Parts: sequence; C-alpha cells; structure tokens
Amino acid sequence: MRLQATVEETMNTDVIIVGMEESIKRAAELMSKHRAGSVIVMGGKHLKGIVTAEDIVYKHVAKGQGDKVSDVMTKDPYTITPDKTIEEASQFMAEKRIKKLPVVVGEKIVGIITASDIIRIEPALVEILLEKLKMGKSEDAMHTRTSSDLNQCENCGNYADDIEDASGVWMCSSCRG
Repeated sequence: MRLQATVEETMNTDVIIVGMEESIKRAAELMSKHRAGSVIVMGGKHLKGIVTAEDIVYKHVAKGQGDKVSDVMTKDPYTITPDKTIEEASQFMAEKRIKKLPVVVGEKIVGIITASDIIRIEPALVEILLEKLKMGKSEDAMHTRTSSDLNQCENCGNYADDIEDASGVWMCSSCRG
C-alpha cells in the first residue's frame, strides 16, 4: 500500500503573506505572532519568494544582509499542487533539500506544506524524508522502487521495508511468520 494522503488534506491554508518591500523585522514579527517558520512574498498577485526563519538568521542577522524581505528571500521558490500525495511532496522536498513548499493552483497561493506537516500526518515518512535528505538522492533514485521503500502491511498496519505478497495480502515478515 502506498501512502495516499494528499497535499490538500495536509497543507496549512493560513498562509502569511508579505509584500516585497516589507521589512525583515515585520516578517519576523508576523512569524513569531503566528508561530510560523516562513512567510510568502508576493509582488502584486504573483509569488515572488519565500522567507524562512533560517533566511533571517543566516542572511540578515549573521551577515547583515538587507533590510527588506526581498533582500533575503529565496526567489522563485519551488511549488507543489494540492493534488499531489504527501509521499510525492516528501520526496520532492528531500530531493530539493527544502522544508517548505507553497501550494498553488495556477498562480494562486492556496496553502503551504512543510516537512513538519507531513511528519504530523504520516510519521512513517519521517524515516524516508530524513534518509533522503541525508543521502541527497537523485530524482531517478527516488522514483525507483527499492527494498528500502516503506510500505504498509495490510495485516498489522505497520510500515516496513520487507512487504511481500502472501496469498493476495501485502504483509511484513513478522505477519508472514
């Protein structure tokens, strides 16, 4: 069984949006107030970037870079659509080595999904996400099924990397006996 929860079911729709000319201080205040790790930067109706707490610490505080969010933001951030599975989101995030993905329909921001959101919804993806972030696997390797992929045992419900068909039921080695 593959993990089928969607980005739409998992994403946070309360996105904090700032303009490109917003101060880094104001972005940090909004992040603190909403207990969020990022803000989306818009230029008019268009997604221009994302600013994370790490951007503020590493670029602004540590290096003294800029005063506006446009000075420290990640420009043209990767995005994902709501119809993707959280497994696909997790793999994409691991491949790109990112922790936050704006969710878009066309050019409209409809939410944001984070590694923390995925972990909260599907704890079994923690191991996959961590392993792939550490290994930095290529896209080809991530889309190739291997014995290290975690799948769900249809008998006990646990996730394992040794799921096999046993009389038409996908089971882990513990349940196969």
